[in-house]
Amino acid sequence: MQMKGWALTMGIGAAVGAVAVMLLPRQSTARKLVNKAAYAVEDVAHDVGNKLAQKMDM
Repeated sequence: MQMKGWALTMGIGAAVGAVAVMLLPRQSTARKLVNKAAYAVEDVAHDVGNKLAQKMDM
């Protein structure tokens, strides 16, 4: 699978997951855990993107 297809698949999955989380009650423990995991994944993705950009510049 090409990188573009993989990124598109991941984006669609994230969007579907976000919709599912929005259906949970605001004070739900599950919603809090999902949000915490989402922030962690976002941080890792940002770090990977930065490292890839650094490697491409060299």
